[in-house]
Amino acid sequence: MSAERRVRQVKLAAASTALVRRGAVLLEDALRTASLPDTPGGRVLVIRQLSLGTIHADRSPATLSLVVEQRVRELARLAVHARSQSAATAQAVYFRDELEPFVLLATRLAQGLPLDAWFWRLAVPGLHPGMPRDDALRLALASALRTGPGHAGAVTLVSELHALGALAPLLGALRWQDGPALARTWWGHLPSHPAPRLPPDDVGSAEQVAEPLRSTLARWARTWGAGDARALWLASVALCTRVPSRVASPDLPSRAWRVLGALQDSPSAHLPTPREPPRQSPLRQDARIVPAATGVVPSIAASPPPSPQAPAGEPSSNDVTTYLETTPTSPAGATAAPRQVARPAGTHEAPGDTGTAHQDTPLHSATEEALPTTAGGLLFLLPVLNALGLEEFLAGHPALAELGIPERFLRHVAERLGVPSTDPLFRVLQEAAAEPLPEPSPFVLPARFQAGAGARAPFRLVRESTGRCVAFDARARLPLASTSHREALPPPFDRCLTTPLAHRLPWDDATLMSRAALLAVGRVTRRLAHMGLRELVLRPGRLVATRTHLDVVFAASQVDIRIRRAGLDINPGWVPWLARVIQYHYQDDETGA
Repeated sequence: MSAERRVRQVKLAAASTALVRRGAVLLEDALRTASLPDTPGGRVLVIRQLSLGTIHADRSPATLSLVVEQRVRELARLAVHARSQSAATAQAVYFRDELEPFVLLATRLAQGLPLDAWFWRLAVPGLHPGMPRDDALRLALASALRTGPGHAGAVTLVSELHALGALAPLLGALRWQDGPALARTWWGHLPSHPAPRLPPDDVGSAEQVAEPLRSTLARWARTWGAGDARALWLASVALCTRVPSRVASPDLPSRAWRVLGALQDSPSAHLPTPREPPRQSPLRQDARIVPAATGVVPSIAASPPPSPQAPAGEPSSNDVTTYLETTPTSPAGATAAPRQVARPAGTHEAPGDTGTAHQDTPLHSATEEALPTTAGGLLFLLPVLNALGLEEFLAGHPALAELGIPERFLRHVAERLGVPSTDPLFRVLQEAAAEPLPEPSPFVLPARFQAGAGARAPFRLVRESTGRCVAFDARARLPLASTSHREALPPPFDRCLTTPLAHRLPWDDATLMSRAALLAVGRVTRRLAHMGLRELVLRPGRLVATRTHLDVVFAASQVDIRIRRAGLDINPGWVPWLARVIQYHYQDDETGA
């Protein structure tokens, strides 16, 4: 996989204009074809200056690309992290992932630290000296939305700034017209407010948002107004911090509206309704970036919401702001679980935040170093699960999607194959599978699953004395559906052969789903790759887990033509139900380091 590369400025000197143009063409081709380091975890390398020496006009771009590769590798070995004290004088600086530049930028802006180091303008396109702090914060948010994970960037940015107690400057920098722009970026449209009468299931209650993020949401909803699109966006982000897969749910906007409604009905937090104007702070000009010597951060007053009739020449709610209007709409399911960040010493409490590092929001584990794993092939099951209709199943069972059914199945496979509990893969999958599934957990596997698993008709329906019905295939080995006595099975299970039982089957619904998925995945892998699960999954490698990426590194000797022919090691990219970008790497080093 070729890494994305971006060049800010090129300086060429030659005896004639024709030679300069020839050198530019050679350099462009060389930069496109050079095999730059593809570091696991999505690491971003920023190089201050890349000297290539003399470019000979009579040589091919391939010769120049070898020089580019050598110089980049030399600088990559000497690169220091952007937080390092020597970063300002280093020739190369790295960020752990593509999101970290914008998280660090927003953090430094909130803390009033300078941004005069050479690498900031390269790492954050559009940033320039003298930019107002509010504009720089909006730029950080818009840039995070443009990363590969999409709204995973926004969720991680908000969560980390909240953990640092520095979220208030970012929220205060959002203008009222940013709300519709953020909503359209997320869903492609501005969701309308749901009907006042809500279903009895309180899936969108305020308890779905963990404290103290709930208090922050209540304060800013009080400032903006419960009907403000910014409050809707912030409520959606708060819902996704606890359960990342919620971003793929089509009813996320309605859940966010319910959260705001629950906060409005709460006796401890009165939110203004559209008929009751929200409290407004006096307007102030956007604060400039403050040098570190001052040691203070000017407070940012929230922008007032639009009046019913905007004055002539003023932007309307249908307009989008400068930095958000070019942000593409993220695909459904784009979110990521943020990492818990400790509050650095000397950090000042930002207005509107609690000022403490919060530990009650479940966040993804991050290794940020290559840890050995014995089950490197476990993630090769992702395309198999997609072929069996996993996304269709999760869309039809949103309650099960929030309980981490895919992660539970991957853990189940690893446990069945004897993977030790100390394996780093368990650290990545442990959050969603920590608690048992509620009982009952009815399910119906989609038609794609039945066809891929080779389920044969006529189906058999087992009716227990408790009222639960479980549908199997003709051989009564593969569970296909389970429901309680209150619900009826959809076609074709409503016409299958019924067998009454005076006792209960020895499996609960969670075990039935795991059993069905295990049998189906085993059949598909044997049919596509001509190998069993044990041979496919138990492959030594190294795992690198960051906030947004999950990379598995194999030695070159681990390449298997059967896996490649079946397409199981093609990089899946963004996987919504794992909330991470999944990538595979094969390296020449036999250790897979």
